[in-house]
Amino acid sequence: MQNFVRVLAGLGMAWVLFAGSAASAQTTTVAVIATGNLPGFRIQEAAPWLAERMAAAGLDHWRLVPGDPARPAPNRIEWEFEVLPYAGGEVRRFFPMAESQGPMDVHLQGRHRLISAEVKLFLDGEYQTVTLAQDEVKGGADDQDLIEFIVRATRMLDNAWHAIDLTPPDHGSR
Repeated sequence: MQNFVRVLAGLGMAWVLFAGSAASAQTTTVAVIATGNLPGFRIQEAAPWLAERMAAAGLDHWRLVPGDPARPAPNRIEWEFEVLPYAGGEVRRFFPMAESQGPMDVHLQGRHRLISAEVKLFLDGEYQTVTLAQDEVKGGADDQDLIEFIVRATRMLDNAWHAIDLTPPDHGSR
């Protein structure tokens, strides 16, 4: 009889653990919104592309869909892009020069742009965290540097969100 009770208790504990992990493994639909200047895109076309690339980050707890900036969803990730000036200034050559050769010439001709992104996470309408990132990209849907930048910033945002301690503080009784 004691063995039977132990088996039932073990099954009950296994069920509690399984139900808890299944509840925590639920997928949340999160809308992706983009503002600012993303090289190679009209900003209205950026959100569907971003949502697809962010899915490549392998975050199974979020289902990423394009969002509408005019009607922000309560669960959303807001990307704000900015094209940054180069440290040498904004003046760049846009025509080949006889003395310029090699990869630096491509840089000077303006084919790469330094961009920054501020990525904010909102869940249930409440701000959660922000990630800041910057990199040099060509721009456009086929730019591998831009794709890696988006995936890297998405993982940074997820890591920042998981680092938040959501347990209520225990101040003890006084």
